[in-house]
Amino acid sequence: MRPPAHAGIVGAALLAPAFSPTDARTAMAQTYFATTQPGLEEALLSELRDLKIKRPRMVTGGVEFDATYTTLYQANLALRSATRIWLRLDEFRARDTSELFRKCRRFDWERLIPPELALNLRASSRQSRMVHTGTITEVVEEAISQRFVEELGQPAPLFSSGDDAQRILIRIDGDRCQLSLDSSGSRLQRRGWRTEAGPAPLRENIAAGLLLQIGWQPHQPLLDPMCGSGTIPIEAALMRQRIAPNLARRFAFERWANFEAARLDKVRTALHRPAPTSPPDPSPIEGSDRDPDVLQAARANARRAGVDAQLHLTLATLQDRPAPESTEPGWILTNPPYGERLATGDALSSLFHLWQSRLPTWSLAFIWPRERADQVRKLAGNRLQSVATVFNGGISVDLWIGTPPAAK
Repeated sequence: MRPPAHAGIVGAALLAPAFSPTDARTAMAQTYFATTQPGLEEALLSELRDLKIKRPRMVTGGVEFDATYTTLYQANLALRSATRIWLRLDEFRARDTSELFRKCRRFDWERLIPPELALNLRASSRQSRMVHTGTITEVVEEAISQRFVEELGQPAPLFSSGDDAQRILIRIDGDRCQLSLDSSGSRLQRRGWRTEAGPAPLRENIAAGLLLQIGWQPHQPLLDPMCGSGTIPIEAALMRQRIAPNLARRFAFERWANFEAARLDKVRTALHRPAPTSPPDPSPIEGSDRDPDVLQAARANARRAGVDAQLHLTLATLQDRPAPESTEPGWILTNPPYGERLATGDALSSLFHLWQSRLPTWSLAFIWPRERADQVRKLAGNRLQSVATVFNGGISVDLWIGTPPAAK
């Protein structure tokens, strides 16, 4: 593999540890691809830049970057808007299945994959003579098996379609093959705190991505007047407290042959450092919902996330929602019902009325189905603009932003 430039996340002290000679492979930088919801690539790019990763490269569906294994551990623990992080294993020309087999057989899979690890191979093909993805996976499975049995004298790995198996992605594009190894395991939005949810919940990494995309700053007030099970306020509170989102979970890379548990422990310890002391009266992060059961779920989720003391959650309809007491302008950010899984009612007009009449100095952001963009334009004229399009629950939605007149 090509050795790209070194990069890091939480400071030079962590990124320049004393390596022994046996750590040389771990110290080498490699190429990774962090995926996110299409439309949130800029949010992910900003995270990687804030984490001091050098030369991240934004592409559709994510950001590619160069880093060491230590940084890989840090990125899985710390990135908020990412879905998964893939290690780019190899890239080579493969014009047919024979060439694909030969080059996959000679790859040193044992460097990362112990023989007892079950593998889940997935393939895609574009503009190639190898059009059948089932055949592609069979060829690579046989190449890996022969590598272990005939070259190494070890048992062949098991192959499984289960979610717990190690994912390997085989991407054929023309006459090029790219092999990638999933370092994350289950999707990174599964933080572990959301065990209760209302209908049509927003994914945690999408909520974090929206906060990053609109430019909300952790010192600013925030209101989600249709908060449901609390995803947006909780993600905002985690950002304010500088709590890495994935400290409590496990990752696929922990089963790799070259995994270093002591190194991961050091990274976790560094990311556990407390946030700077908050001001005596920090700007509020507030949420409200009209459903008492859903709001109770939000409170339980906030407790599990360790941020319940940072939130003000109120039972209120959108129409009766009082304005926050904060005198500092902040952001309204919400995921209103679209009518797909929830009744829409007059949510959009009520939201606009709340902003216009009770919080005119605040900024407004929300997502709304792209196919109904005319409803937003009809209601708000040129006061709102669409800044991104993402998929939420399989629905293409636009992120709309409105700033107060003084900020224009």
